[in-house]
Amino acid sequence: FPSHDKLILGVTVGGSSRLLDGQASYFKELGYEVYLISQNHFKEPIFCQKEGIKHLPVKIVPDIHPIIDVLSLIQIIKHFRAIKPDIVNVGTPKMGLLGMMAAKFLGVKTRIYTCRGLRFETEKGVKRWILEQMEKYTVSLAHHVIYVSPSLKQAALRYGVAQPSKAIVIGEGSSNGVDTSAFKSEAIDAEKRKALISKYQLENKTVIGFVGRVTEHKGAYELVASFEKIYESNKDARLILMGHIKCDPAFEERFQSHPGIIHIPFQDDVPLYMSLFDIFVLPSWREGFPNVPIQAAAMGIPVVVSNATGCIDAVKEGFNGTIYQVKKGAELYKVLKKYVADPQLRIEHGNNGKEWAKRFTKEKIWNGIQKIYEL
Repeated sequence: FPSHDKLILGVTVGGSSRLLDGQASYFKELGYEVYLISQNHFKEPIFCQKEGIKHLPVKIVPDIHPIIDVLSLIQIIKHFRAIKPDIVNVGTPKMGLLGMMAAKFLGVKTRIYTCRGLRFETEKGVKRWILEQMEKYTVSLAHHVIYVSPSLKQAALRYGVAQPSKAIVIGEGSSNGVDTSAFKSEAIDAEKRKALISKYQLENKTVIGFVGRVTEHKGAYELVASFEKIYESNKDARLILMGHIKCDPAFEERFQSHPGIIHIPFQDDVPLYMSLFDIFVLPSWREGFPNVPIQAAAMGIPVVVSNATGCIDAVKEGFNGTIYQVKKGAELYKVLKKYVADPQLRIEHGNNGKEWAKRFTKEKIWNGIQKIYEL
């Protein structure tokens, strides 16, 4: 029977709704009445229109801000009171906390917190302690907690912020699965790709690619240092950093002025730009579950990741890529150098990646979420 339950999905920051791509419309087609609660941001109504759902805008900030947070909570309670949801499924730390508080206060019968990462993992001191307490409290208010990767669930249990009886991982991980049909080398527009190769002068170059915020926590500093060493002995190597820059000006100047490094602002057509890569790398210090390594694998690109929480679940060591010790620049350099020097290994791991990516389809994740809604 089709469901007529009212479902509210929630994230904090405008633009984070892309974490729910296709999921909202999937549940709408199953008969759920679906809403998105998130920041009052221009990207959110566009997302909701595409998915065919309604937006519930809230003035909310990701950082700790007691006065704004109280006002956000009041707004969320008002929205929930008006909608009277049967199910609330919220993720990202701030909306996770405030959404669960509002849902508990109003007695929502199914409260789900989707944990997409442990923000405190890379913090220190008082801020870390506060974020740990927020995480524990959020978990205490939920009926079920979806951890988006096996290593994330293990880390949450290890840090004492999880409740084993509530903790669920769907399949082998991922919060929303990967649209593997969009990430196929055959689906790339050959003319557009040729134009980009010409624009960035990538003919006969070996390209290492990174997609994400260019920031310390994403391992950008180790990556740039490793690439500088590779470039010293191989002037045909290139590093593409694609994403928003969130680092100190001196470091930005360092990579922007390097002859072998190309920065590209974040692009909507990720598969097209990924098709330029020979090797994909994510040297992040912490993740929940990164989808980008799976997208790269689906494109037939070998993948290098750190063994940080979340990252370690996104690659099969020695099959479609290599996992190295987080924050260890010397190890990262060795791994990248090996792939740059060995085209045969790149082809082998790239081909294996296409098989690996099939484990993380969107449908597998959505079916798993549906089962939790129906518990």
